[in-house]
Amino acid sequence: MRILLVEDDDLVREVTAEMLEEAGYDVLTAASAPDADRLAENAVIDILITDIVMPGGNGVDLARRLALRRGGIKTLFTTGYTRHIAPDLEDAVILDKPYHRDTLLHALGRLTGLETA
Repeated sequence: MRILLVEDDDLVREVTAEMLEEAGYDVLTAASAPDADRLAENAVIDILITDIVMPGGNGVDLARRLALRRGGIKTLFTTGYTRHIAPDLEDAVILDKPYHRDTLLHALGRLTGLETA
């Protein structure tokens, strides 16, 4: 499965990408919503993992745009803020920061319906 990871914090993006790759995922990374939009134009993406709050655009709008262009993309939202910033995401899978490898992989398992290591 290919994941597009969108995270504006360089260290969080690098560590998360490494955790996902070690778990067997093919990972593309972007530092912003505009960068993610450009990557998504030419890549097959199964899962979007995106921070909700980022400079230059937010993860909720990004997920909506990608879903319109490419139906079937599952989205895992991450946030270091309270969940009240996006009340319309009640049914979404949201991972609070900071998170550990096991928590991340469990959230992906919930999102995809697959067991993860």
